[in-house]
Amino acid sequence: MKKLIIPFAAVLGLAACQTTNNVVRDTNVNLLSLAKPSLSVGDSYTYYRNGDKETQTITAENADGFVFTVTEGDDIGCVTEGAGDINPETKWTNCGGSNGTQTITKTGDIWPLKVGNTMTYDITGADDKGTWSATRNCVVDGIAMVTLGTKTVPTYEVVCKDASNTRTWFYSPDNKWPIKFTKVHKKRGLTENFEIDLGQGAS
Repeated sequence: MKKLIIPFAAVLGLAACQTTNNVVRDTNVNLLSLAKPSLSVGDSYTYYRNGDKETQTITAENADGFVFTVTEGDDIGCVTEGAGDINPETKWTNCGGSNGTQTITKTGDIWPLKVGNTMTYDITGADDKGTWSATRNCVVDGIAMVTLGTKTVPTYEVVCKDASNTRTWFYSPDNKWPIKFTKVHKKRGLTENFEIDLGQGAS
């Protein structure tokens, strides 16, 4: 997950048929297509990771994209590298005790975000415990309203699935970073939940 904070507008009068925690899907809200955010060295993102506050900062740029460093929180010192947005990391160091690398091949593109856009990542990787290969299929699944504290934000919901996990990002036109990210393991249930800090406090 990669990450600035810009004011959001409250949205009223929503019609919905499904609610999960603070996410309301299948609304009558329409969004214009959303261009890929432009990232740069020095950008930072403060969020709650499973209720614990962290800050991640872009500390460098390299051939793979950017270097992201956790500069505040329990995972301080975790460094990941990659293109940002929803692209899988190409390298990570000292992240929850793990170090690893991945090679990524992408087919298709979801940017600019528009409902129905798809892309696929073919991934091979290795870490301290072993090696793996995976195919991750991504789709702009629809429009969702995300409520954080007193703010309700219209977003594009991007869902990526592989054999083990479902990852979901929620992107707002009013913010440079995804305002929410979840990773659900197919056998163990919800394992990660990130929510951007809009002053709502830990949930």
